Amino acid sequence: MYKVAVNDNFRSELSPSSDKIELMDVLSENEEAFSVIYKNKNYAIRVLKFSPGDKSIHLLINGNKYKVDLEDQYDALLKSMGIGSSGAKKMKSLKAPMPGLVLDVLIKVGDSIQKDTPLVVLEAMKMENVIKSTGEAKVKGIEVSKGAAVEKNQILIHFE
Repeated sequence: MYKVAVNDNFRSELSPSSDKIELMDVLSENEEAFSVIYKNKNYAIRVLKFSPGDKSIHLLINGNKYKVDLEDQYDALLKSMGIGSSGAKKMKSLKAPMPGLVLDVLIKVGDSIQKDTPLVVLEAMKMENVIKSTGEAKVKGIEVSKGAAVEKNQILIHFE
């Protein structure tokens, strides 16, 4: 059993034997673009973003944007236990883990980052510390620059 949510408002449940699953013709132009014929209508589909960790995909279908989220039985079990469907939290900002001096900012606004992407090099107690991302995100704003002194818990980077 799978739960599907489109744009956080249309929700449906599907199973491999579900009568909601119908046959369609799919022609792959490349790994990011498809042409689908469903009930004698043609749909041009482009994959804008695929996040396997979130089990979500952003699509452009005939000029309209859609976000599709998938939840399987394991996600439902984790949610029922209060754990949440993905082990990773959504990153909103990066804070300095300690006071120090910014030696380098390794990303720029608009960058899409993955888990463990190096973001900032911070010098503290005469040691260089590479601060890495804890998940996937897009850089919305950078609050510090090379050479800046920072305090513990000071916001360094904002994410979308």
